[in-house]
Amino acid sequence: MCSPGIWPLVAGGRGGAGPKPTFGIGRTSGIIAETRALLPKICALAEWEEGRVRPLDVLVPKGASRRKNDVCVRHSWGRALPENAVIRLDEGVYLSTPEFAFLQMANSLDEMELAILGCSLCGCYYPYEGPTGFVRRPQLTTIKRLYGFLAQFRNVKNASKARRALRWVHEGSRSPMETSTAMLLSVSRRMGGYGLPKPMLNQIVDLSAGSSEIAGTPYYVVDLFYPKSNVAVEYLGQAYHKDVDRDVTREYVLRSEGCTLFNVTITQVVTSSLRNRLVMDIARAIGYRLRKSTPAISEKRNAFLNRILPHRSQIMKSGEVVWKSAPWAVPPLRLD
Repeated sequence: MCSPGIWPLVAGGRGGAGPKPTFGIGRTSGIIAETRALLPKICALAEWEEGRVRPLDVLVPKGASRRKNDVCVRHSWGRALPENAVIRLDEGVYLSTPEFAFLQMANSLDEMELAILGCSLCGCYYPYEGPTGFVRRPQLTTIKRLYGFLAQFRNVKNASKARRALRWVHEGSRSPMETSTAMLLSVSRRMGGYGLPKPMLNQIVDLSAGSSEIAGTPYYVVDLFYPKSNVAVEYLGQAYHKDVDRDVTREYVLRSEGCTLFNVTITQVVTSSLRNRLVMDIARAIGYRLRKSTPAISEKRNAFLNRILPHRSQIMKSGEVVWKSAPWAVPPLRLD
C-alpha cells in the first residue's frame, strides 16, 4: 500500500477515493499470500511486466510478521489511517497517496533523498527503470498539499525530517537535470548547495505584442526563472541544436523583453570551475551576494553534488544523460 512505483497510475486518473479500508485490527497473518494473489491484478493495473517487478512495499498493522520474502516488503503502521492517506485502485487494492507515501519514505531516505523524491512528486517526471532513467507524467501533488498532510503528525517518527526536506523541494520540474540544477543553486550552503533564492521552474513568461509576432507565440516557458529580477536559466539538453533558428529567435526575443538569459550545458553543470563561474554570474544578475567558500563548505558541496549530479560516465556524446534508477523507480512497463 506504499509502493512508490505505482504512483504514475494515480496520475492517469484510474484511482478513486472510495471507502477507507479497515486497518490495524486483527490483521497479523496471511499478508504474504494475499499480496501474492493480488500481484497479477496490480501488475495489470499498472501495466508492469509481472516477471520483473521487485517486491512490493505494503503497509501492515503493528504486530504483523515482517519476515523477509520474495513478494513484499512490509512496513508497520500502528494507528488508524489518517485522512487522505489512501485511494482505492480496485477491489482489495489500495494505494498510499503521494502525501502519505512521502511520509513513509522518510523512514528509509535521508533529507536530500526525500527532497529529490519530493521534486519528482511535485514535478512532471518520475524515475523509471528504462533507457533514460525517467518518464514524463502529470504532476501528482504540490508542496502545499504535502505540508498540509504532514501537519496532522506532530509525534510521528520522521515527520519532522519530511517537513525539513520540503524546504528544498521545487514544483514543476520536468526532468532530473532540472531538479539537480535548481537544487544545486538553492540548497543552503550548510547542506552543500550555493544558497541562492529558490527559482520558479517552467514558468510562463508573457511576451509583448511585438515579441509575440516575432516568436509566433504569446509566451515562452523557461526552465528556471527569477521573476523579481527577470532572470532566466535555460538548460540546453538533448534537443538543443535540433532547431537552431527557433533557439536563436527565442534567445533574441527574451533578451529584447529585458530578460537576462543564461544558457546552461551539462558540461557547465558538472565542471567545477565553469559551474562556480555560472553561479557567480547568476547571483550577480539577481542581486544576491554570494559568500566566499571555505574548505568545510567546499567539502560539503563536493559530497552533495556527487549525489545529485550525473557522473561523467552517464553523459552521452550528444549531451543526453542516462540516469541511474532510483530505489523508488517505476518498474519496466509491459510491452503488448
